[in-house]
Amino acid sequence: MLLLPTFAHKLAARAFSLFAFAAAMTTAPIHAADAKAPYLSPEAISVDAARQIAYTALTTAKSVAVTDLKTGTVTRLALAANPNDLLLSPDGKTLFVSVGNARGQVEIFDTTTAKRKAALAAGHTPFGLALSPDGKTLYVANRHDTAVAVYDLAQGKAVASIPVVREPRHLCLTPDGKTLAVGNYLPAQAATDPAIASAVTLIDTAKRAVRATVVLETGSQSLHGLAVSPDGKFLYGVHILSRFGVPVTQLTRGWVNTAALCIIDIEKATIFATVLLDDPDNGAANPAGIALGDKGRKLYIALAGTHELLTLELGRMTALLNDFFAGKAKIPYVKEKFDLSYSLSFTAPFKKRIPLKGRSPRSVVILEDSAPEGSTDEAPAAGTVLVSSRFATALEKVAFTGGRNPRVAITPIVIGTEPAPDAVRRGELNFGDASVCYQQWQSCVSCHPDDGRADGLNWDQQNDGLGNPKNTKSMLFAHVTPPCMITGIRKDAELAVRRGILHTLETRQPESFAADIDAYLKSLRPLESPFLAEYRAKDPTGKGKKLFESAGCADCHSGPLLTDREMHDVGTGIEDDKGRKFDTPTLCEIWRTAPYLYDGRAVTIRDVLTTHNKTDAHGSTQKLTKEEIDALALYVLTL
Repeated sequence: MLLLPTFAHKLAARAFSLFAFAAAMTTAPIHAADAKAPYLSPEAISVDAARQIAYTALTTAKSVAVTDLKTGTVTRLALAANPNDLLLSPDGKTLFVSVGNARGQVEIFDTTTAKRKAALAAGHTPFGLALSPDGKTLYVANRHDTAVAVYDLAQGKAVASIPVVREPRHLCLTPDGKTLAVGNYLPAQAATDPAIASAVTLIDTAKRAVRATVVLETGSQSLHGLAVSPDGKFLYGVHILSRFGVPVTQLTRGWVNTAALCIIDIEKATIFATVLLDDPDNGAANPAGIALGDKGRKLYIALAGTHELLTLELGRMTALLNDFFAGKAKIPYVKEKFDLSYSLSFTAPFKKRIPLKGRSPRSVVILEDSAPEGSTDEAPAAGTVLVSSRFATALEKVAFTGGRNPRVAITPIVIGTEPAPDAVRRGELNFGDASVCYQQWQSCVSCHPDDGRADGLNWDQQNDGLGNPKNTKSMLFAHVTPPCMITGIRKDAELAVRRGILHTLETRQPESFAADIDAYLKSLRPLESPFLAEYRAKDPTGKGKKLFESAGCADCHSGPLLTDREMHDVGTGIEDDKGRKFDTPTLCEIWRTAPYLYDGRAVTIRDVLTTHNKTDAHGSTQKLTKEEIDALALYVLTL
């Protein structure tokens, strides 16, 4: 089904009018935007509820906005680099902010003086933060080092590093501090593995070692916010649940991408249930931050793709699940636990979706949680949350009245100004905007998460026939390395973008919509490889680089973008693709885009050079020694 531009798109075209929206609804003074000022991109929030102070990470403005919620006054904490996440100590006196990429750090502020009191050296892209109950230990997810660092705050240094699965992004401690849950953002298996999915790592904090790894429902990817129940029994996480096992021929009814909530039994280290947040004809695309309220009986979820706040009555839903698993209750069209992850109607009685003014909501925190003794799940208590949106200059305070028929009131809280959006900024919004998709099931970000990179999955698109799924490619440098798609079926990225809108989002949009996406994708730049330091230490003579040339890798992966832009048969095709020529991909940022080969069968670069190159058609590597393979693989990972 192809749609003409909808009201949702008109809303998206006015996505940056929140400034005007806020001005119309508040008496706080608002100053004209500075055309030279950076965009704000508010994301992570921490709140000192007692003092009514909100701290918001401005992820493209190298600062944290400090907002007095009583007066509306906003000040800034300047940072050394753009923030990734932040955490406020329970007493409200210390703010921890993870910043930067390759040379990341954690900046520590005294909130009473607004002064930075320390900066801890961190790994590559420090992200999620967690603080032990006694306030002595800080945990930091070093995303591209694939590890969690443990800091002794008294010593002011890292005392341990715990390897996890892939791209640890969010952390969450149980109330007793004994278990640290780590949300691994992307799958780490081969794309041909039938059980490919992101995972949650459970760390024993006393032993500083992994206790268990819980692989999520097959197809789970882009794992975002985590929250733990007050009793420490359950862990909640939201993610995309992709239906990659079937051809992408029907967008409706959740047959491509759905939005899911996973519930993990922490003690047993097993999945208690996975339920969908979507409705049968209305996707809840790209779930992001979450927060627990009402003594753990209510969950708030920011839906980045559809620009909504979703509330879920966890207490009532969990009670039904317990009865169902015990054989005391039936759920329509659900015969076993697995069926829940396909049911688009199960959560309907327990949820409410609230449209927001801000575009792409990312974080939600509890501001007020009125859960009096004796309140019941049938009559939810009142509460207030704050929501940040990446494309907004205001937070939104969402207040819920209690009782059986609760009402919702939304108030904007202006935190700054920013320039009018240019083409790159508009394109970034378009790339993640599911409101322009038929029934809001997905956006470009759903398969190309985190600035146009790759979800690690194989998808069976119609553009080269059915029955031959291909691995998702990163969009980095796509516009300057034509042709596009693994089979080179699109002559350039401009055509690929427009066909993607038409055939993947199943909608028609103005040419300006696609042109802005082009501008955004052209602006993407690679991150420095986390393997550079290891390569310099282990290979000071450049042996790996020399092998890259002598083995013939540089014959095709040549030039500044490491591609000759030609089609080659390198002996990797199988079944219907046997003997097929594939486009030479750029190797820029190859360290970030596992799994490898056109069908993602190779988990590591070493696999590419050994297991999947038996005939030397993909470079002369079979006669290399183990040490030479190691040196070559390590060099490739630095590119």
